[in-house]
Amino acid sequence: MTNSKEKSRPIKSGVESVERALSLLEAFNMGDNGLALKELAQRTGLNKATILRLSASLEKFGYLTRDYDGIFHLGASLWHRSSVYRDNLQLGDIIRPALTELVKKTEETAAFHVLRGNSSVVLYCENSKRRMRYHIDEGEINPLNLGSSGKVLEAFVNPKTSQSKIIKDQGYYISHGERDPDIAGITVPILGRDGELIGVISLSGLTTRFTDDNIESYLKALISISKKVCLAFGSK
Repeated sequence: MTNSKEKSRPIKSGVESVERALSLLEAFNMGDNGLALKELAQRTGLNKATILRLSASLEKFGYLTRDYDGIFHLGASLWHRSSVYRDNLQLGDIIRPALTELVKKTEETAAFHVLRGNSSVVLYCENSKRRMRYHIDEGEINPLNLGSSGKVLEAFVNPKTSQSKIIKDQGYYISHGERDPDIAGITVPILGRDGELIGVISLSGLTTRFTDDNIESYLKALISISKKVCLAFGSK
């Protein structure tokens, strides 16, 4: 029997079986400790028979695993591909030293985010060495509508909104408690040779430390370092 949601899904260009297989991987969110077959069906709109058929191929290539209880988990091949992706871009040689310098100057957590669909993904990060800090993990995914990193990325995705125009004009965005009431952040865009968006660099920490004076010094350090990074990518 065909799932009604699956049946009514409009056919788009591309290979539908591939898109359905990818939708299984996209169903996993940060914090998921595996997903049962029923949960995968609910999140993807695919019927269970289709999921089992597609998952067999994904398991074969290491993108998905299934434990003895029948719970699905993301496979190690995804981490390997992520490493290959980052190495091929050669971003790390430029971004990681910049994040390290930023943390050294501000003692707050620094991260480099890229756009992935309608989300912000942490590609690289350097966490603060302070005992009380905001901790970020590489690979972390967040929505575009909350937090400074998402807002700056969104400004380039939807440049015609009034907020996007303000963000692009001033060259940064400051958030206070948008995703977490105790966390504040500042983010600036990283542009390439032709003005294209490569990603964004954020600085995050406890709201109690993001005072007016500290924000001024944080922003100064962030802009200074981001200019060096943009120059390294050929931006004028």
